[in-house]
Amino acid sequence: MKVTVNHATCIASANCGLTAPNVFRNRQENDGFVELIDENPPESEWDATRRAANLCPSATIRIDDDENGY
Repeated sequence: MKVTVNHATCIASANCGLTAPNVFRNRQENDGFVELIDENPPESEWDATRRAANLCPSATIRIDDDENGY
């Protein structure tokens, strides 16, 4: 799994940081906008990462999987 974020579309809803805090962070000093912590999260974080992407109201998070799931 490879995760990317489009900072231009982020509206700082903070869903990602609340849902997958090991992958995303929303820092006050960054006005709450998304910060990607781990672009290649371990398999144990995949479900939370996908959930965060699905909850993102601005579709800022993109997840790319190859045929092996990475």
